[in-house]
Amino acid sequence: MLTLLFALSLLVATALHAQAPPSPEAHFQRVMANPNLKVEGQVTGEQFCWHAASAADDFVDAYLAWNDAAWLDRGAAYFDWLVSLMATAPDGYRGWIGPYIYDPQYWCDVHVGDAILINPMLRFAEVVLANDELKKVHGQRAQRYVQLAQRELIEKWDQRGTWRDDGPQGSYRAWDHYLAPNDLSAWHNSTDAKAGLSLPFNKQMDLGLAALRLYRITGEERYKERAERVFRLFKSRLRFFNGGYVWNYWEPLGPWDIDRKERRIRHWVNVHPTRNYQAREVAFVVEAYHTGLVFTRTDIERIIHTNLENMWNGDMEKPRWRNAGLDGAWKPQAKGRAGALWSALVDFDTRARQVRAQHLKPGSIDHAYFRNVVAAKEPSFAQRYDEGGLDHTKAPAPAQHLTMAAVLPRVSSGETPTLIVCKAARDDSLHIALLDSTGAQFDALYSGRIKGGDDGLEGIFWFSWDAAGISPGTYSVRWKLGDEYREAGIERR
Repeated sequence: MLTLLFALSLLVATALHAQAPPSPEAHFQRVMANPNLKVEGQVTGEQFCWHAASAADDFVDAYLAWNDAAWLDRGAAYFDWLVSLMATAPDGYRGWIGPYIYDPQYWCDVHVGDAILINPMLRFAEVVLANDELKKVHGQRAQRYVQLAQRELIEKWDQRGTWRDDGPQGSYRAWDHYLAPNDLSAWHNSTDAKAGLSLPFNKQMDLGLAALRLYRITGEERYKERAERVFRLFKSRLRFFNGGYVWNYWEPLGPWDIDRKERRIRHWVNVHPTRNYQAREVAFVVEAYHTGLVFTRTDIERIIHTNLENMWNGDMEKPRWRNAGLDGAWKPQAKGRAGALWSALVDFDTRARQVRAQHLKPGSIDHAYFRNVVAAKEPSFAQRYDEGGLDHTKAPAPAQHLTMAAVLPRVSSGETPTLIVCKAARDDSLHIALLDSTGAQFDALYSGRIKGGDDGLEGIFWFSWDAAGISPGTYSVRWKLGDEYREAGIERR
């Protein structure tokens, strides 16, 4: 009945607010008139990429909403213009090179800048290459975008040594090579505090999304494997709490994220208290689910529970939100703020659709896409691209105060120390044990009381452990804080 009432209300709203679609050319001109896109020559950089990405999906959304191929023509013009701004680095790879967003005395290209502009191009390519009529017009261009993603995104950052396999998982870390302003002839090393750090989860999954789309377009298993490794790592760090999933914006993903000399972690670890990064992260998870990779229906249901049971007050008339960590005051939804609807959940849940519909302006691309594409189908857990969802990651146990647990690296040859890392939100007794492949305790690694804290740099406890003393095989580490616990796998090779 709820779904029927929602459909009827949507039909009434559509009739009341019916408007002619905007002109593709007029929209293109508005996008190009954005003052944040004005560049000198080929000087761009990450900040430019974020501004340019804000409208990059509009053209495919509008085509799907109104079935007007003129939107793809204008999208192609926008994408070709973006590609024309790529500059060539000293290693021969191209990127959007410009001032480093954290320190403008350096220039560089970055993983996320490449990914957020190339991903909409891959979406364009996927739509075009699935349609014989569109291929006649844009097929060659679509293939160029695919090749761009293969070389200037996946291959480039692999060749630069920023990807790390870690058993069935993997992650990217920031590069430590920079350029002098206006000089693209030579790399320079930097002492910047973020150089060499693992990327936060939203940026990891931006690249995972590119691999996911390349797999769907090309059928090449190497891209599927890359996407799986990225998403498995993310899923392994989810925390099951209050019926839903909670996750930190940033966590250590390799030993390089721990400063062993200074005995400190190199970045904060927490649910982001203010910014709505998680809405994008959920969109990545949903696309992986629709492709049949890593995430299951249970995972999606738990994410829905987090957003619509734990974060929202359930009031359609006066909705209030808080962030996924369940801290902070209830507030009205605001663009970009942590407490907000995770819009990708509209595929599955009627309530999400009702909340989403309240924030759409009739006549806009978003409104038309929602009305003509999303709402044209009943909410369903049917997978869009592939039926699957094989899960290679053990479901997390409930944990409220043990907010992070990791083994760095997950795979050990015994030649270098392994770091056992966790974060606790409260003072408590902590017991850490090594379990064998049957789940039986193999060795006690630590027992004592630790000091916790809610701040992103508080409550972090870690020590170095020598895996050389155990035989090759599959094990797991269990952290037990009070009456809750978390586990992480480890392989000794």
